[in-house]
Amino acid sequence: MLKLPNELSIVQVDVLHQDLLSELNNSRDICLDISDVMSADTASVQLLCALQKHLLTINQKIAWVGSSDALTNAIEQLGLSEYLASESTN
Repeated sequence: MLKLPNELSIVQVDVLHQDLLSELNNSRDICLDISDVMSADTASVQLLCALQKHLLTINQKIAWVGSSDALTNAIEQLGLSEYLASESTN
């Protein structure tokens, strides 16, 4: 499981990208703990979309742990709610 930071912004996208690649290499399922996310920008949501796109090619989805109003709102504002469905698996 990968715990996402408090702030998902373009400043952290490169580090998050590397963390996601590492997680992809280490396990089949991608589980993201979003419980601490307090803000999210377009760049971070775009990265999560790229992850979701890759996972769909191998018949998988992101498993979300916890909840984040900030991330949910950013996803909704970008019109990606169906693509990045963030139902929590708590």
